[in-house]
Amino acid sequence: MMGSAVGSVMGCLFLMLSMVNVIEIRLGLLSCGSQSSIHATAALVILVSSALLVYISTAVYAFLH
Repeated sequence: MMGSAVGSVMGCLFLMLSMVNVIEIRLGLLSCGSQSSIHATAALVILVSSALLVYISTAVYAFLH
């Protein structure tokens, strides 16, 4: 059960990385300083991180109770 939760979190992280690559393809490279690309990536990272925080805390609570 724990392996499934860890795999799910890892899948979300890899999906986020692939979405960052799509943002770089569509809006410009992050290393070039494209402001729209930086803002879109920052929004994506904030949203995914907050969602993963909720998911991980819920999973830990479920495993402990």
